[in-house]
Amino acid sequence: MLRWLCLSIVCCYSAFAQDKFEVLAVEYPPFTTSKAADDGLAFLVLRQAFPAYKFKPLMVPPKRAYNMIQNGQWCMSFYPGSEGVATDKLVLSEQAIKIGLVRLRQQEPFTWTDLDELVGLHIALLRSGEDSPFASRFYQAGLVVTFTETIQQSMDLVMRQRVDIAMYDDYNFMQLPAALREKLQFSDSMLLQTPITLFINPHCNNLLPRAIQLRLVPSVKDKAAAAH
Repeated sequence: MLRWLCLSIVCCYSAFAQDKFEVLAVEYPPFTTSKAADDGLAFLVLRQAFPAYKFKPLMVPPKRAYNMIQNGQWCMSFYPGSEGVATDKLVLSEQAIKIGLVRLRQQEPFTWTDLDELVGLHIALLRSGEDSPFASRFYQAGLVVTFTETIQQSMDLVMRQRVDIAMYDDYNFMQLPAALREKLQFSDSMLLQTPITLFINPHCNNLLPRAIQLRLVPSVKDKAAAAH
């Protein structure tokens, strides 16, 4: 672990010294995608916020992104760190993206208070570690998890009735063709709401330009350490 951390920091130093930043990301259009000239909406907003610097995406599958963050092999990422991994945050948008669930349309409202109300349902999630805290929430609630590489794959599984529900966001849902949206139902309850956020490995903070350091929201662990 220490060896990987040292290598990560050395790589970061080389990149930051030239005002170039490698940003870990997964295919999650329109926010992060190798199929767009600007690499997606999240990269566009990041570059607009810091035009003096260059940001290069490192697109990897979700499972690899998860493992890289768990092992400390990263400095910047649009893929969120899991619980237990210290991450500082750089918030890039005021409007929050709502992450919920989508299913084939039914007459009943699509709501829940606790996930265990969905016990027995098959759910499609972007791939992470099977033991990740996020995925564990669904296992513990009694759902059957199918991992996918993209949200498009998740939607396809719902439409083909291979799963009952899939994790999805309100922005992408509203971009679907109207005829398709009529067949689907986006949940009233939310898994989470979050603005476009760049996650920073705290071990790299001293290598960041001052302009970025000033906008960082420290991790909970960092705040606790500062209090002492």
